[in-house]
Amino acid sequence: MPDAAVREQTYTGAARSAALNRGAGYTVYDPVGQKIGSAEEVFVNQDDQPQYVRIRIGFFLGRSVLIPVQFVETDEESKTLILK
Repeated sequence: MPDAAVREQTYTGAARSAALNRGAGYTVYDPVGQKIGSAEEVFVNQDDQPQYVRIRIGFFLGRSVLIPVQFVETDEESKTLILK
C-alpha cells in the first residue's frame, strides 16, 4: 500500500465531475473485451491521485472488488475501463 493513506473521496460539484472522468460510472471490460461490470467509485490518496477503482461485477446480486488503477486503462471517449 502506498505510504499515503487511501481514503474514500466524497464528491460534490466539480469534484464529482473530476471523479467521473477518472472512471466512476464507466463500463468495465476484461482484457479480451467481455463486459464484466461497472465502476462504482474511485478511491484517491491524500494527494487526490486515484489509487483504486471499486468495480461492481455481475448484475443483480453481484459483488464489488477493488482494482489498483495501474491495472486499468481508461477510454474517455467511450467511457469504458479495460482491465490489463
